[in-house]
Amino acid sequence: MRAAYDKIEVRKAQAESSSLQTVSLGRPITAPYLIPVIHNSTPSCINVPFMVEGEAYNVTSFSLKGPFGVVFTDNVEKVDVSLHGSALASHPLFPLGADIVFVQIENKDSLKARIYEYENGEAEFSQTGACAAFVAAKMMQKTSEPQAVVEMGGKICRVEWDGVDGEVKITCD
Repeated sequence: MRAAYDKIEVRKAQAESSSLQTVSLGRPITAPYLIPVIHNSTPSCINVPFMVEGEAYNVTSFSLKGPFGVVFTDNVEKVDVSLHGSALASHPLFPLGADIVFVQIENKDSLKARIYEYENGEAEFSQTGACAAFVAAKMMQKTSEPQAVVEMGGKICRVEWDGVDGEVKITCD
């Protein structure tokens, strides 16, 4: 009886794994004028303070199929994503707007994230947003792992990036 159960479990696992898809989102663009973000002090925009109503938000910006700003926080659930995301997404330093991702580092290979999309407001889930969370963590050396699990809106995906010039890949069910 146990052997039959094990075979069923193996088939279920194979079926589940075959439904997983890995998608490549290309390479992050970090040159400020290509993102675009108005930032001239360094060749990339990593952990730069953006002032919003007297409060500084340290933002890491890059383009990954569009402009992103990523902000790290101790507790992503306590962030008012609509309020702060809206203010940052339309900040004058982002001349075309940007999607804003708020990220909490859980451990070296696990992140939680929430996203405010420039054109749509707060979204439950975004593949590019999940990738942006991990890319920013790598850029800021908050992790040295080649991949991490990113939880966003109850969905869990694996994001891979070598942190240099490779493509960012995401696998979700």
